[in-house]
Amino acid sequence: MRSIKVGVIGAGFIGAQHIDAIHRIPGANIIALAEPFTDVLAAARENFCVECGYENWQDLIANPEIQVIHNCTPNHLHDDINRAAIMAGKHIYSEKPLSLTAKMAHELYILAGEKNVAHAVNHQYRLNAAVQEMRQRIAEGDCGRTLFIRGHYLQESHARKTDYSKRLMPETSPLRALADIGTHWADLACCISGKGIVSVYADMHTHHPVRIDPQTGKEIPIHSDDTTAVLLRFEDGTPGIMLASKVASGHKNDIMVSVEGEKCEFTWRQELPDRLYVGCREQPNGELFMNPNFTAASTRPYITTPAGHVMGWSDALRNAISSFYTSIWSSTYGGSQPYATFEDGWHTILFMEACLLSDREKRWVNLYED
Repeated sequence: MRSIKVGVIGAGFIGAQHIDAIHRIPGANIIALAEPFTDVLAAARENFCVECGYENWQDLIANPEIQVIHNCTPNHLHDDINRAAIMAGKHIYSEKPLSLTAKMAHELYILAGEKNVAHAVNHQYRLNAAVQEMRQRIAEGDCGRTLFIRGHYLQESHARKTDYSKRLMPETSPLRALADIGTHWADLACCISGKGIVSVYADMHTHHPVRIDPQTGKEIPIHSDDTTAVLLRFEDGTPGIMLASKVASGHKNDIMVSVEGEKCEFTWRQELPDRLYVGCREQPNGELFMNPNFTAASTRPYITTPAGHVMGWSDALRNAISSFYTSIWSSTYGGSQPYATFEDGWHTILFMEACLLSDREKRWVNLYED
């Protein structure tokens, strides 16, 4: 029986989600957790029945039994942990962003290739079955020539002046809405269309330049975006538009991406994750539910429940991690993958940096400028 030994660094919200997903994958065995807060570490070890625990992530990486590491730590730790895991010869599944700069992310991508380790960045939304079906149908020409791509990622978590906490809004970067949620949309658009983003014109807004910490009453200057709108150009010249906002009341986790083609429109919405909307001209509009009887063969591995039993956020995460492990077990991780790799992670950071420069200089910016 195939088996792989896993270590998870970070036992907070996203770490717990990774642990739950790993437990759903036959042959994946979590043997150690690392978490600096001793109470969180103790609770996680007890809740998830993990024998070994470390307060320092360096000690977990040094464990010779561990083959795969999940990096579920705060953003500023990602680069150091990813680099250390690669140097130790461990396969690495990292939360996004891959690193803090595109230059550092590119170095990690190259290093992972040199050390021959599997590498993934957690853009899990692309592993929804409906997203994979949409990608396949577009690739096969079902919607005809792509005319433009549009969409949004909307949340309500920062709509009010008192929506502040150090955990939710660390002022360590000028990028917040764009980095936190806009990058997920960009990765989805590239995955679905099969085209990379090459140029952007971004308009970034901070709606609350000063927020109030509800715990202390202290006023906090804010230097990052609440809302960002981006005009896009894809590598074949296809135009696009994206809106990312953390101040959209009533929107909990609202991702929508639409591809407009000469023949029809395909739309996927994260809050209705098990279906595709098909907009037609000569016939009625419709919805395609994820049913293995009516989807492409390449989609079927990601359909884990019968039609009508909705597959959601945690299922997409499980699909992403499972496909990562499958590539390790089959030794195919050096080629093209359904999950987002460090190369994809590097591209999303290039996208962020280009948007920031575009907003500052009020012009189109190419992602791959010298």
